[in-house]
Amino acid sequence: MQNNLNEPGRQPVLRLRAEPRSTNAHGRVQAGWLMHQIDLAGATFAERIAKGAVTTVAVNAFQFAHPIHVGDVVSIYASCLRLGKKSVTLKLEVEAERMSGEIVAITDLIATYVAIDTEGCSRLI
Repeated sequence: MQNNLNEPGRQPVLRLRAEPRSTNAHGRVQAGWLMHQIDLAGATFAERIAKGAVTTVAVNAFQFAHPIHVGDVVSIYASCLRLGKKSVTLKLEVEAERMSGEIVAITDLIATYVAIDTEGCSRLI
């Protein structure tokens, strides 16, 4: 993982604040909440590329380098690694800005989305 937040022109696909309702009994943001946000961000980015609906077909392993705390601003970045005839493979990177201003890399992963038609069948991009 790299900390690229200060890279010129780099914009997150999704940015949101971690809230108390997203935490477990120990006050840390639950992995499931983050996985949901990552999938929303990835699908949004893939839909732009595919010019229509997509569905998630694969995600590599999640490995979390740091926890996310309540109040952190979570940013999810996406870049296209591969564009196929029916699929889009993305690299997704997650960073958190602590309330102190510190920026930490949380995780990165590879996800693949397939373009689908109105009936849920794969289609050409």
